Order: sequence, then structure tokens, then C-alpha cells
Amino acid sequence: MSKEKTLESAIQEFKNGIKQSDYVKLGAKGEYLTVPYRIKFVREYFGNRLQIVTFSSELANGSSKFRASVLLDGKELSVGESKQMLNRDKEFEKAQTVSVGRALSILGFMGNEIATAEEIEDFIKDREPPKQVKKVIKNIPTPTKDTKIVANEWIAKLKEQAKHSVGVNKFEQGIQSLSNEYLDELKQIALDPLEELRVEQEYNKLKTQIQGRK
Repeated sequence: MSKEKTLESAIQEFKNGIKQSDYVKLGAKGEYLTVPYRIKFVREYFGNRLQIVTFSSELANGSSKFRASVLLDGKELSVGESKQMLNRDKEFEKAQTVSVGRALSILGFMGNEIATAEEIEDFIKDREPPKQVKKVIKNIPTPTKDTKIVANEWIAKLKEQAKHSVGVNKFEQGIQSLSNEYLDELKQIALDPLEELRVEQEYNKLKTQIQGRK
């Protein structure tokens, strides 16, 4: 009779099977096991018993949040999240990969790290701006308004847009256009988790109200 394939036995076999050559070396940033490496193992080990489900949602500041769930025999065992802040080529796929990697790492399928190679390489190294861009960033003036005031002003814009939107799609299109005009304000809000959450909740509330219109 074959050994029962439990989560505990899978994690143990995964860790025992890691070779030094399996790690991706990133110089001073250390060494990491890639997400494809982790996915390949769990899929081969559990087969159809294992599912990885990802979900993305757009936030009020134009960024996107990604949520990855790892399910075994239909039961959710782990969740990983990430956020996409910029609309660059393949940014969506990278953020999605990071959420999957985090979910697998939290579950126990990791080497000596909790972050993933994709997260380190694509979301830190690749995001490092050129020298001329750094100079521009240093010269950005300190915000003159309290973040709560800025958030209130943005929420007022959201409410005004919702009032004149015949559907959710029109609402989101209008918000996307406004986001380009209020980019600095949205960046300021994004630095305050409480205000960002308040804006996101109001945004979702307005979408629900629009959907409920007859």
C-alpha cells in the first residue's frame, strides 16, 4: 500500500528534495526557489486534488490587488496576496505570480525564504528607477494638505462621478480618467493604509449602489 499523500508528507518531501542547484542566485539579495519550481512539485505530488485559484480586483487608486488560494481536496489551506501599482508590460502576470508564491510559501513550500524570486527580481530590482528619475523624485515637494483632506476630496470626486454614471463600466472609465489628473494625490493616499482603505471601501460602496439602480 502506497504512503498516503498528506500535506505534511508533501512538505517534508519537498524540503528533503531541494538541491542547492535549484535555487536562483540573486547576489546580495540571497537565493530563492522560483514559483514555477514550487507549483511543479505540488501539482505532480497531489495531481487533481490540488487547486490554485487566483482573483484580482481593481482598487480606487487605479492599482490592482491579487489574491491566490491554495486548495486541497476542496479545502482552502493558504492565501497569498500582492498588489500591482504600475501598468507596465507583464506587470499583471508578475503580481499574480507573487500572490501564488506567497500562498505556497505560507503553506510550507519554500526554501530558506518567504519571498519569491519573482518578487525580489521583478518588484525590487526591476523597479529601481534610473538615476535621472531618482533626482526628480527627490525634488517632489512635501504635500501641503493632510492626507485625510486629500482622501475626502477624492471621495467627493468618486461620489460626483457615480452620480452621473449610468453603469459600473462608465463609473470605472470616469475614475480611470480622473486618476490621471489626480495622480500625485492618489500616491499620497496610497502611503496611508487607513485612508487608502477608507477610499477603497467608499469606492466599492458606490459601485454597489450603481449596480442596484434600476
